[in-house]
Amino acid sequence: MIVPYDISFDPPAPMLSVVLTGVVRSRPQIRLPALIDTGADVTAIPNTAVNDLHLYAVARIEVEGINANIATVNMYMVRLSVDGQPPREIEAVPTGQPFVILGRDWLESYYLLLNGPEKNFVLSQTPLKE
Repeated sequence: MIVPYDISFDPPAPMLSVVLTGVVRSRPQIRLPALIDTGADVTAIPNTAVNDLHLYAVARIEVEGINANIATVNMYMVRLSVDGQPPREIEAVPTGQPFVILGRDWLESYYLLLNGPEKNFVLSQTPLKE
């Protein structure tokens, strides 16, 4: 499936829609936009999702932001699903962004083909054909 980049970003960015739920409580669910960020080590979820889903901290981790500041933050276990794919449990850190940031910890289960000139991408759990 070819997904167009989100042109509301400058430059346009690979975004898709995801559904988040807690692992202890499967309701409520939140549907959010998600940025595919191949430079992020870990997945991040909006601070509001932590509160709305009543998530529990499962660990603490040191993270370094894009401005090189290091902070210790809680990690939360969350169930994340992409349309047409089974949900996957993943540890995520909170972010002040209004969207999910899908890091390499999430991407390791997928094949990703970014097509910058055409401003679209393909995400698959099976190898992509050339």
